[in-house]
This record gives sequence, C-alpha cells and structure tokens, in this order.
Amino acid sequence: MQRDHWVAPSQSRYFHSTVSKSKAQTAPVPRPVPLSKLTDNFLDGTSSVYLEELQRAWEADPNSVDESWDNFFRNFVGQAATSPGISGQTIQESMRLLLLLRAYQVNGHMKAKLDPLGLEEREIPDELDPALYGFMEADLDREFFLGVWKMAGFLSENRPVQTLRSIMTRLEQAYCGSIGYEYMHIADREKCNWLRNKIETPTPMQYSRQRHEVILDRLIWSTQFENFLASKWTAAKRFGLEGGETLIPGMKEMFDRSADLGVESIVIGMPHRGRLNVLGNVVRKPLRHIFNEFSGGTKPVDEVGLYTGTGDVKYHLGTSYDRPTRGGKRIHLSLVANPSHLEAVDPVVVGKTRAKQYYSNDSDRTKNMGILIHGDGSFAGQGVVYETLHLSALPNYTTGGTIHIVVNNQVAFTTDPRAGRSSQYCTDVAKALNAPILHVNGDDMEAVVRVCELAAEWRQTFHSDVVVDLVCYRRFGHNEIDEPFFHTTQNVSGYSESSISSGDL
Repeated sequence: MQRDHWVAPSQSRYFHSTVSKSKAQTAPVPRPVPLSKLTDNFLDGTSSVYLEELQRAWEADPNSVDESWDNFFRNFVGQAATSPGISGQTIQESMRLLLLLRAYQVNGHMKAKLDPLGLEEREIPDELDPALYGFMEADLDREFFLGVWKMAGFLSENRPVQTLRSIMTRLEQAYCGSIGYEYMHIADREKCNWLRNKIETPTPMQYSRQRHEVILDRLIWSTQFENFLASKWTAAKRFGLEGGETLIPGMKEMFDRSADLGVESIVIGMPHRGRLNVLGNVVRKPLRHIFNEFSGGTKPVDEVGLYTGTGDVKYHLGTSYDRPTRGGKRIHLSLVANPSHLEAVDPVVVGKTRAKQYYSNDSDRTKNMGILIHGDGSFAGQGVVYETLHLSALPNYTTGGTIHIVVNNQVAFTTDPRAGRSSQYCTDVAKALNAPILHVNGDDMEAVVRVCELAAEWRQTFHSDVVVDLVCYRRFGHNEIDEPFFHTTQNVSGYSESSISSGDL
C-alpha cells in the first residue's frame, strides 16, 4: 500500500505532500517488521553462550568489551522487569525515528521562519516528513523511547517515553521556529551535545515578566533613537538601523551574559550601518555629541577620560565606556573607529583584543573578548573576513574566540542575495572553522536575545568563534537620501502587542 493512500497533507502539519504523493510512488518505505519476525535472533542457543562470556568479561572489566556492549549490559542488568511501556516499538521504527530526529538537527533550519518579510521561498526538505520514514497518522499517539548512550538533548537516556506527536511538536518548536541552528558540521561530540542540551530542552524556554519589560525597554530605546534622527534630520546621511533595531537589545543582553561569565572587557568592530545607535545606546557616547555632529557645530569638549574621536564622519567614529550590566557588574566596552572600507577593522579588533589579553596577563583568554558586527554582503564577499577567521585558532594570534554578528538585511549594497553569493547563507564561510551558526528572525525579539546569550555562553565555554545571523531588512535605502527598497511595519508595536496578548506585560 502506497503512503499517498493513507496520509493527506491536510490531516497533519507534520506530513508533507511532496513525499506522500511523489516519492512514495517511486520508492515506498518498507513496512516496519516486528522483532518477532526478525530472522537473526541474537538470543538463540548459539549466541547465548557468547553473550554469557561477554557479560562475564564486562562484569570483570567494563572496558574489555566494545562500547555498544557496555551500553547494552548497563541498561540490561537489573532492568529486565522494568522496561518502558512502549507499544510494539521495533528496531526498524527506532532507527527510523532516530533518522527523523537527526534530519531535524541537520536540516531543521531550512524550515525555520527566519525572514521577517516572508520574501524568501524555501523548499522544505523531504527528510523532515515523517512519512518518508514509514510513520502514519495512526502512529502519532504511540509511545516511543529515544535514549542513546552518550548523547544529549532529545536523545538523552533519562528522557521519558513520549508519543510521536509530542516528539514532533518539540522538534518543530526547537528547530523550525524563529531560530535556525547549524551545528551538525562540528566534528566534536562534546560541543554538539552541549548545544543539544541548550536547544533540545524538555519544554520551550520562557522569560519572566520582569525580563520582558527589560527587553521591551531596550527595544524602545533603539527604535526611538532612529525615529528621532529620522524626524529631526530628514535629509542627513546616518546609515540607520531601521529594520534591524533588535541588534541593540541583543547586544546588551550578550554583554550582560558575558559579564556574568567573567568577561571584563569587550572590543567591538562594526561598519557604518547602525553605528550611531550602538554609539548612543550601547557604548553610551553622549547624545549631545552625536546631535552636535548632525548640526555641524563645534565639537564639545570631551569629558575627563572620554574620547569620542574626531577627523571623520560621525558614523565612522568610536569611543569607550564602562557599562553597568543587569547583573550588577561593570564591563569595559571599546568601539573601534572604522573607515569606509568594509571589514578592514576585523584584524584590528582581533589584534587589540590579543594585546589586551597580553598586557593584562589574561592567559586563559576569558576576561577580554572581541565582537565583530558584519553586513551580509561583506561577510560573504570580503576576503579579509576569511583571513581573519583563519587566525582564530593559530597559537600566536588566537583571542579565545570572537563573536560574529551578521546584520543580514538581505540587500547588502543594494544587491539581491541570489546575485551576490553562491552559498545558501551568507554565513557559510564560517563552517570552515566548525563554528556554530545561529540564524534568527530579527523581528522575534526574544529569539534574538536567546541566541545572543547562547553565543556568549559558547565563547566562554569553548573559546572559539561563533556566528549570529540576524536576518532582518532595511526599511530605507542604502542611505536615507536613497529611495527605500523595502517597506514594512515597525517591530516595536509587534513585540508590544504579542507580549500584552500573551500576558507577559
């Protein structure tokens, strides 16, 4: 019986028509075979003697047998009478369920809702369809066990038996929501398991009401800053952050988490896009200095210990600031000045971070950290990005990991992504380093906060690079004088309304 006879796409959001209609006709998946029908029974009379010898050897020394047998005996001894209540789960079904879960880990980002504008048309991989693995609608309420030795997340041995429906629900929530995770290219089980424990939680992560208020307050500051400049100096070039305002609260949460994990100083490099917002709201350059630069007046005298830069346009300058964090600590921020040459500041930031580590005896590289903010076009297209990435693990150049944030407004320098790069994502270049890549919908404020915190935790745990791909848009043109390419609603109202409707505010 072909699968298109028993499954209809409208019956469940887990089953896709592309598999049930096209692939099932040409390559039907065999029906699951019960254990009782398997011809190779490892518990027959001949094998039992061999098993007894293995068990005696294992009891004497668990390391004397293969890991798979060690796992078998650990779970078998003393548990024969307490097996979980799984309704007829066969070896074939277990393997197919593991393949389905792995498909979500590898390709779930292809189904994630990353584009705030909904412009990108992406084909959902057939591998994410349960029908491809022989599961039917009738199987959704059956219980399955997923435990695998030395694995974490959904495959952890201490996870309870679950129905296929609940497993599919959590897979969709974890991998196909507003965050797309790419980490299965990392050839390190410890790192992958660490990420799985962060991603594959038993229930979705929830923020408290107080945390919602802090996040919303930071988003309002970011958006109102751009609104004020747009209304006050309508024709002035400022390369605003409209469409990507969530970068600011995301950075603040990243700094708060980094300070909690022991970071004392952060060196920041970024292009002109959004720099004024970062200067005013993150690094706290006095707003009167920024506004004076728009008015063309005489530069105010810098306060004691404050240097705001000079001799260049306002969206190239940098400054430093000791910022208080939400956890009651202080963290030193240094925003490096940047020329018009995109990404030229990357090795400068890495070098300054390395120098700070050297002169402060930060030998374990946990107190001084670098953060680089990129555009989508330059991250994929500028050679200095790749060169700087490959300095990250060299003993004489490493800084213990850099956090990369790509402000992906999907237009770069007025170029459609399909005409600007050959790779699927602008961040694919980072896979050469086995760096995790966290794609996030820039209109989902809480998702942005979550990946920014996760990036900070990764850097402090594994001391290697990590990439945040902030998928957003550009509300106006390349600069404010240009004709805008995209128009859409403001995300502050969207986050406020969603928080109020959910009862968080």
